Amino acid sequence: MLTIWFVSTLTILTGCKKKEQPEEARQVAPTEETKRVSASEKIELRILYASLPNTERSKDFVDFLSKHFERVETTDYNTFFHTGDQSADFDVTIIDHDGLSEAHGPDIRSYSHAAITVGVPGAYISDRLGLKTAYL
Repeated sequence: MLTIWFVSTLTILTGCKKKEQPEEARQVAPTEETKRVSASEKIELRILYASLPNTERSKDFVDFLSKHFERVETTDYNTFFHTGDQSADFDVTIIDHDGLSEAHGPDIRSYSHAAITVGVPGAYISDRLGLKTAYL
């Protein structure tokens, strides 16, 4: 019985061993040179910050972002999803809100740009898309 177990285990282990690919069949991903940015340099990204205007939170975020990114502009969260494609000229849009809003939630399914959600919009958008990161 022990002999059968040993032979079957040895057969399984040697059969499951990954075989080396021939040198000509190997694929190597091309490496791109990564640009290193020092802490004092600004990152070459255009940021649109959509939030409630004239709040402490908004001012703090814009001050922080302006120190680290080339271009930072703001827009009103309450009108952001209802006034055309404001994100078209930006690399990333940060959608932020820290309380309840009179505006209806955004129709995020028609939005097609890179975005980071913070606060209430993140929970709302995640909930509408059925993501697990909605209201936790």
